[in-house]
Amino acid sequence: MASEVEVTITGIVRGKTFVVPYSHHQGLQFVVVGGVRTERPVIYEVPYYEVRVGRGGTYAAVRFGLQNNGSVPKIRHCDAGLSHAHHCTPSWIPTYSPHSFRGGSRPGAWQLLPGKGFLIHEGADTRKDQVGGSLGCVEILDGRWNYFLAEIERLAGAPVAAISASHKLQVSIESAHYPIASLV
Repeated sequence: MASEVEVTITGIVRGKTFVVPYSHHQGLQFVVVGGVRTERPVIYEVPYYEVRVGRGGTYAAVRFGLQNNGSVPKIRHCDAGLSHAHHCTPSWIPTYSPHSFRGGSRPGAWQLLPGKGFLIHEGADTRKDQVGGSLGCVEILDGRWNYFLAEIERLAGAPVAAISASHKLQVSIESAHYPIASLV
C-alpha cells in the first residue's frame, strides 16, 4: 500500500526560462517573414516556479504558457495555466510524452484535473538549449523529471501506477497571477 505524498506547485518565482506559443490546432508558433513561415520558433521569456515534493526536494517548473494565436507582440500576458489555488488528486497517464520537443526521460504525466489538459510532465532541458511549447501544464525543467518521479515513488513506497490507483498523490496549487511574457 502506498503512503500519501504531497506535491506543492508554488507561486514562488525562482527565475526565467523560455517557451514557444502553442495550440493543439496550429502547433508551435514560428516566425513569419514576408508571409513565409521560417523554421525559427517565436520565443518568449517567462518565469519558472518552485515545485516541492513533501518536505524534500524542490524542482523548477514552467507553470504558465501562451496560446499560439498568430500574433507576436513584444509583451503579452500568459494566457494558459492554473492561476487559482486548488487541491487535487491527480491520475497517472503512463503513455504521455511532450508534444513540442523530444522528451529524454520516462514517459508519463500526472493529470491534475479529470477531463482537462492540465498535466505535470517532463519539461524542456534548457541546459541543452531546448525550448518547448506550453499550454499551461506544469513542466519539470532541466532533466529533473526522473528525479521528481523517483522522489514521489520513494516517499510513497510504491511505483507511480500504484500511487495513482490508491489516490495517494495530493497536489496543492498555490494561487499566482498570470505573468508577463517578453518576446526574445
